Amino acid sequence: MKHNVTPPYLGVAYYPEDWDASEISYDISMMKQAGITVARIGEFAWSRMETEEGVFTFDWLHHVVDALGEAGIAVVMGTPTATPPVWLGQKYPDVFVESENGRRRNHGGRRHCCSNNPDYRRYCARIVEKMAQEFANDENIIGWQLDNEIYGNSGCFCPVCQAKFKDHLREKFGTPQELNRRWNLTLFSQEYTDFEQIPAPRDAWVNPHHKTEWAEFRFASDTEFITMQAEILKKYVSVPVGTDIMPLNGFHYPDLQKKLDVVQFNHYNTVENLWEVCLWFDFIRNLKDTPFWNTETSTCWNGGVDITQTLKPDGFCYANSWLPVAFGGEANMYWLWRTHWAGHELMHGSVISASGRPMHTFKEVQRVSADFAKGADFVNNTKVKTPIAMHFSSISWNLFRDQKIVQPFDFFRYFANYYYKPLIDSCCRPDLIEIEADPDSYRVLFSPFLPTLERAGLSERIRAWVEAGGTWVVGPLTDVRTADGTRYKHRPYGMLEDLAEFRWAFSVPDLAGDLTCTTADGKPFRGVHWYELFESDADTLAQVTGSPHKELCGKGVFLHKKVGKGQVFFLGTVPDYDTMKNVVLPAVFEAADLPHGGGDGSSFMVIPREGTDRKGLILAEYAGKGGEYHLPAPMRSVLTDEVLEGTVSVKPYDVILLETI
Repeated sequence: MKHNVTPPYLGVAYYPEDWDASEISYDISMMKQAGITVARIGEFAWSRMETEEGVFTFDWLHHVVDALGEAGIAVVMGTPTATPPVWLGQKYPDVFVESENGRRRNHGGRRHCCSNNPDYRRYCARIVEKMAQEFANDENIIGWQLDNEIYGNSGCFCPVCQAKFKDHLREKFGTPQELNRRWNLTLFSQEYTDFEQIPAPRDAWVNPHHKTEWAEFRFASDTEFITMQAEILKKYVSVPVGTDIMPLNGFHYPDLQKKLDVVQFNHYNTVENLWEVCLWFDFIRNLKDTPFWNTETSTCWNGGVDITQTLKPDGFCYANSWLPVAFGGEANMYWLWRTHWAGHELMHGSVISASGRPMHTFKEVQRVSADFAKGADFVNNTKVKTPIAMHFSSISWNLFRDQKIVQPFDFFRYFANYYYKPLIDSCCRPDLIEIEADPDSYRVLFSPFLPTLERAGLSERIRAWVEAGGTWVVGPLTDVRTADGTRYKHRPYGMLEDLAEFRWAFSVPDLAGDLTCTTADGKPFRGVHWYELFESDADTLAQVTGSPHKELCGKGVFLHKKVGKGQVFFLGTVPDYDTMKNVVLPAVFEAADLPHGGGDGSSFMVIPREGTDRKGLILAEYAGKGGEYHLPAPMRSVLTDEVLEGTVSVKPYDVILLETI
């Protein structure tokens, strides 16, 4: 039976293989009560689909898909490649991941097989093709999920992976001598004379360029594995295909998404860090032109055999469920529908308990479903629109993992706390973009902690964009490394000094907070841990006014330069929160003639939406504190049909959809 489900989807992860067939009709009846419109199934059920090698049984799965369809619930089908059956590991023991210490993993977990192993890949390809042939024409399936959360920590160190890594190095560097030159392997007598001599980086004291290259290689291997599955499926199916990713940006996600149709994303953020998931939504929204799917979050808490999160307040589930849709997605799905009765993750939150009774958040789920239906026309016909972008790149994630620069430095924490949070608290909405993204549609571009501009022609594209009228807020720790992660030999930056016409003087750590800085109009300017100082001139907006070392006093730390029709703001330090919010951002937006504000957004998100012939915004409270926002014009509340104007009160965990009249 063809489904009649339309976005925004409210879904659950359902594991019918865990339950007697007699329970399925009850589960589906309760899904209907909850307002669930989509069920994700199949992702871990390989042993039920292929009970023994070459013996496939899909009747039970067809029964579930049909039963869901008859109830008006659509299906996202998962490929089960994260959990191969025991017979595969018995036949090919080397399919399991080899850890850094040389030990092989065993059957009984998930994502425990090597993505590069040819036997594992062959059997994965076969089960995916069998599933595609079996379900290609099923009209109740609206999408496919490939594998599950493919992010393999330090990777696999098996002989297959080591051989492929050496092939990767041969293809990239050509000769060992070229690799030696680019990585400076004469240091510590690390030169190689043959690629076969190059080990996998198992030890802690390893050349940092070697470690970063290994990370990029293993992520590329996982991308190959997912791409293989996508290419098989697309020979048979026409619905969207994706793979559920986690909030970990070491993966170069644009490469992973090239052969996929929809970005799928999982998160389990809490009251304390719910605002951080909005950072990820601002990022994944821009990976594809199509709306993303939030494929996993919890109604209440997550947990394995114990619970690590406390009870969330009333309304949290409602706000958390709306956030992905407000930020440009078209689905929110809960993990999981019904708590497992045995095995892994016995204490994980769900919509109903293992005994089949509604959890305490059941009514909130029903409210989400009802309001999704009310807001569907508005969210389906508008998109998030902003003139502000910020680089958030896997290059930074990987390079700063292997080269921290200063010990307290944590790329994600610094990015989130000192750049993203002050911006959103100023009621601004940024698009977070990877280096391939075209900046031409933006008026302001932030590039903090982007160590190299040498990939994807980024340096040249930024230069052209600035000269054409863009406002670039750059630094610190940007343009300080080559594409290989090495320093420049004869200059401190790749192109920054030339573009903004300033001269670097010193780079210094300040872990004790001894440096003091002051703006040109006498305001304090505070930095965090690291300073790139330049020779001060008339365009200096802030400089060092106090230092344990007199040579640093008078040096510039914040610069504004006109470049062609555009301008560059150079930040030589990590501004603390208050400095970024109250000093840097006002200067940037005034110079760019870009309005911002409307209230104190420290507890709610402001999400501008725009369509062909309509526009508005969504206010989403995420901190349980409430707040106020001043509307730019009278607007209609989509969920209540009230006309609102002036200052709007945003209640704790409330979500307000506003359309311009």
